[in-house]
Amino acid sequence: MDSSATSLITRVLLTGPPGIGKTTVCMNIASILEKQNRTFNGFCTEEVRGENGSRIGFDIVLIKDKEKRIPLARTENRLSQQQFSKYRVGNYHVFVNNFENSVLPVIKTDVDILLIDEIGKMELYSKKFYDEVFNIFFGSQNKKTYIVATIPQMHKVPQRFLTLFQKLHEDNRCKVINVNRQNRNNLPNEIVSIVS
Repeated sequence: MDSSATSLITRVLLTGPPGIGKTTVCMNIASILEKQNRTFNGFCTEEVRGENGSRIGFDIVLIKDKEKRIPLARTENRLSQQQFSKYRVGNYHVFVNNFENSVLPVIKTDVDILLIDEIGKMELYSKKFYDEVFNIFFGSQNKKTYIVATIPQMHKVPQRFLTLFQKLHEDNRCKVINVNRQNRNNLPNEIVSIVS
């Protein structure tokens, strides 16, 4: 990519199969930005594993408060009947209120760089989050200089959100990067150089 094209890029979208390392890339970007004293904020969605190592859910981790973990989703067998949610992805019950209460204030903060991990099925159950994401990427009032986000692979996007992801892929300010085992270790530094 030549430098004139690079200068147009203000949004970096990471995609790839589950478990490939997209969240790790985001956390490493945050560490580099922290050392550089950049103004940034965001959240990550991290897997939660049970005693036997199997995945039992996902937590929201706020980049500026990494010690605090907010449950985003849990498998049915980990919940009492009262904790069941009407929002589900496979065997996971999604806690939309938890998500909105923790994430919406973060993505509304006035920062140069916003990290969103991720814009996925669970997160998009929140209409408020969908609206915020749409506004951040396409709204005329958006003040964020740079955005780094993780998104699903196109073949995994639910039909009702296809238009949003097609718009993201077609936006010439967006650089879509497929995360794989070969590039994932170098990506944090490469992406920080794009958003600098």
